[in-house]
Amino acid sequence: MRNITILILILSFISCNSDKKTSELKTDSKNLDSDLIGIYEYKTLEQSENHYIVIDTLNGKYSGLYYGTEDSGGHGIFFYGNGMETLKIGENKISFEIGTRELYETTRMRIVKHKRDLEKDSTSGISKGQLKYSGEITKNGFKLNCESEFGYCWANELNFEKLTE
Repeated sequence: MRNITILILILSFISCNSDKKTSELKTDSKNLDSDLIGIYEYKTLEQSENHYIVIDTLNGKYSGLYYGTEDSGGHGIFFYGNGMETLKIGENKISFEIGTRELYETTRMRIVKHKRDLEKDSTSGISKGQLKYSGEITKNGFKLNCESEFGYCWANELNFEKLTE
């Protein structure tokens, strides 16, 4: 009888801790605005050079990807796709950083059907200058300011609009 009582106490304790972890995860998810999830576009003069932000959630937190372009100083435009580091979203504010970027001659914003298609596309170089973005969440997207020690920002101010389905 004593063993059964101890077993019930242990199972009750495990159940309480499990419920606590589940409720913490639900609380984090409640703070996320599902309307922010989507694809945002910054339009440039040349459509192929547009920048894109993809916002989604992962493990109860916002996660993002940034697809951009960089002027190679007379050698054309290079493309990159990076995760948004230190992404913070809240109180109608957004901020993130883009670190070292592998540069390509073709866009990174595409659907790849076969892994062999990726293997053909090699990097054209690396850009190491840190890009720091901060700004506000607007009704239709993001109004961002970009800072770069070495002038790697496409523009000082970028307005991204959410793409509709």
